Amino acid sequence: MIAEATESIYALAAAGSTLYAGRAGGLYRSPDGGRTWEDALAGLERPPGLAVTAIGLAGAQLFAATRGAVLRSEDDGHTWQVVGLAAPPPPLVSALALSPDFARDGVLLAATAEDGVFVSSDRGQSWLAWNFGLLDTNVYSLALSPGFARDARVLIGTESGIFSSTSGGRSWQETAFPLSAAPVLSVCAAGGGRWYAGTEEHGLFQSVDDGHTWQPRPLPGPLTAINSLHPAATGDLYVLLEDRLLVLRADQPVRSAGPWAAPAMALLVDAPGGRALVGGSDGRLEWVTPL
Repeated sequence: MIAEATESIYALAAAGSTLYAGRAGGLYRSPDGGRTWEDALAGLERPPGLAVTAIGLAGAQLFAATRGAVLRSEDDGHTWQVVGLAAPPPPLVSALALSPDFARDGVLLAATAEDGVFVSSDRGQSWLAWNFGLLDTNVYSLALSPGFARDARVLIGTESGIFSSTSGGRSWQETAFPLSAAPVLSVCAAGGGRWYAGTEEHGLFQSVDDGHTWQPRPLPGPLTAINSLHPAATGDLYVLLEDRLLVLRADQPVRSAGPWAAPAMALLVDAPGGRALVGGSDGRLEWVTPL
């Protein structure tokens, strides 16, 4: 069984038919597509209430982010190594991203809600804070370019806007994202220089020039916080608002699901069937097929 049904869900990930859910009480694994769940941290001594806020997967390597540390496993979560982030007091990790070429370069980036961005170049065995030029260290989201191995481009969403790096996170430059639309809770790369950003109160924004400039993209219905964005291989964009899920095609809404009474916080898109797994602040885990 999966922990308490009321535990908030912060992150979702999948490797084939195996699902992972980061919750307020830890990391849970389902080997059968969500029908049954087990504690993926069962072999790790840990304090009660250890929230897992972000998940990263690369083959048999599994990463689970929590306050002050990134948990690292090389055997699908059977054994774990706890790697601390050298920044007392321990910062809350808000997002985790692996290089698209992780098998070769072993690069991961972790965003924190208080202390900026940490980077690992040795498959999560050690971490360094790389915040040169970062004027706002309250980071809520991050995304890597599909061509990261070539262009080393990273975008992060912060309390005050969006910052960009073309050095793999070693240094940062503020973009022209409007301050009045911040904070930025979600960001994603859609390829070809196109990026999207989701805000807390001001909807969806788009950049077609690798994040240098930004334009609002209207969404139907009342605007609630956009907690997750996912570009699909079909070209669709999945937009998870607190109360509903929208699917956009050519920037126009084509499908939707919801509304939900409790805020939706985590999103996993199942590309072959177009389904999406939504996790909520009330512990809800629900497969939906947008209408």
